[in-house]
Amino acid sequence: MKKWLEDVRAPKIYRYLFYTMVRWAKSWNNDSPNFSSMLLMTITFGFQLYFLIDLLDFLTAINIWNLYIKGYYPYSIYIIYFITGLISYILFYYNNKFSDTEKEFANENEKQQRLGSIYLFIYFSIYL
Repeated sequence: MKKWLEDVRAPKIYRYLFYTMVRWAKSWNNDSPNFSSMLLMTITFGFQLYFLIDLLDFLTAINIWNLYIKGYYPYSIYIIYFITGLISYILFYYNNKFSDTEKEFANENEKQQRLGSIYLFIYFSIYL
């Protein structure tokens, strides 16, 4: 299990978004840019999960909230964010994976960084 936790990686787009968030956090003199970026990824994962569940309900009339979380609806937001927080921790923070992500994209030129910032802005404007 430990080997799997060390080997699992986020898809490249999420690693790149995480790297861009860390770069932004460092430019704002954040004390812990990696941890705050991980928390921001948790929030966006949570919004995405809610969006997908509601989209499934809209398209197929299958209401996941009533089927599986009926008695726990007031606590569902805590459950969703705990699960997404755990996933974010495993993908970005466990065993200092953020340093591998930073090394992966460290050779970007200024044009690529600017384009990455635009992608990140579009990503947040869609999901938040």
